[in-house]
Amino acid sequence: MSLGELAIFIGIFTFLLLWSGQSLWIYLDARNRSEKFALSWAILALFSMPVSLIVYLMLTRGREERCTSCGLLLEKGVSICTNCGTDVGKVCSSCGSTMKESWNYCPKCKTKYVSN
Repeated sequence: MSLGELAIFIGIFTFLLLWSGQSLWIYLDARNRSEKFALSWAILALFSMPVSLIVYLMLTRGREERCTSCGLLLEKGVSICTNCGTDVGKVCSSCGSTMKESWNYCPKCKTKYVSN
């Protein structure tokens, strides 16, 4: 095997490893985050290598919230931290995002807060 053939083999092998690894990582990450379309994300990743990863990260990471006290990653729509019990704010009745106590309108969907 010549040096040129070896370089081509290593290049193709690296591409295939990254291609399948990206799809597997997206599937496992989406499943751990309880995304409804975890398998769909993984299949999409097989057909558009770098673009699907960028889109996936942009769409899924924007919905995260962290506890201001302990830093735990919180699910969307919780009003207290499940780790330390800190009150993290009001929950919007329209979109389910967490709001600060001083807010009267949700910054994500612009709905007026109505207490239950």
